[in-house]
Amino acid sequence: MKLLYPFALIYGIITWIRNLLFEVDILKQKSFKIPIISIGNLNIGGSGKTPHIEYFINFYNKIFNIAVISRGYGRKTKGFRYVQLSDFAETCGDEPLQIKHKFDGMVMAVCEKRVDAISKIMADHPEINLILLDDAFQHRFVKPSLSILLTDYSFPFWRDSMLPAGKLREFGFGYKRANALIITKCPDSPSIDIPKHIRSKPIFYSHIEYMTPSVVKGIFSKRIVVISGIANSVPFITHLKKEGYELIYHFDFSDHHTFTKADRLNIGIKIKEELACMVLTTEKDYMRFTPSLINEIPNLAYVPIRIRIDNAPENWLTL
Repeated sequence: MKLLYPFALIYGIITWIRNLLFEVDILKQKSFKIPIISIGNLNIGGSGKTPHIEYFINFYNKIFNIAVISRGYGRKTKGFRYVQLSDFAETCGDEPLQIKHKFDGMVMAVCEKRVDAISKIMADHPEINLILLDDAFQHRFVKPSLSILLTDYSFPFWRDSMLPAGKLREFGFGYKRANALIITKCPDSPSIDIPKHIRSKPIFYSHIEYMTPSVVKGIFSKRIVVISGIANSVPFITHLKKEGYELIYHFDFSDHHTFTKADRLNIGIKIKEELACMVLTTEKDYMRFTPSLINEIPNLAYVPIRIRIDNAPENWLTL
């Protein structure tokens, strides 16, 4: 690992220079007339951005007309695209598709250039008066009204190192740009040693709540084969065991894994070996299930999640 530190330093300096160019106004940030909330992190993946986007949709959807913009990680398309219910993960990304399925009437778009996306949405939908930016902490071209930084309770950014030695996208002091910090995936009674200089920021603690499984087809059973392709499957598996599920086998893929023909065959073989079992997956993973994979599975369900923040403010935008 130590051999990677020189490369991590070089990468960190490059990102620091980029951020400096924004600070001295050589690279320009664009402001907009409507409030924009940016939700992101300092590390690559795994801090729960999508369920937190859903939290803010639920928090504000009764008082604002909301649009969400994501880059659409993992999609095979380029440029701006409105996400439709008829889309697949390949066309818009699994997480935007998940959000669209939960909030059908809401404007959901994917685009690499957030400035262009905001401008187009405001032109196409003048009723929109709040925009949520997914995974946009490093996307400096938009000046948000509120910038929220997420970090995982089990491995917060101040314990991490720069890529490729660690998982940080930029040096840890980048947290100073955030208006608030949410420590994610907390236990019921969080106890974490937060450095004094970071405690100057408003800090909130969020918890994952696993919902009742949604049966897609077949019958429900607690005898399960699990398929997951998320950054950290340990909390999910821990929850299932706590709920009394009998875990027969776990197909544990990497985050945003694209299911191949070989995967489909291996999953089919395992299901045929284990009679009267149910395939259980996460909501995000289900968005990447192809029709051919679904056809291989007689009993299929996924587990939705939601976020609870105990010490949430009455209005996040006042931060």
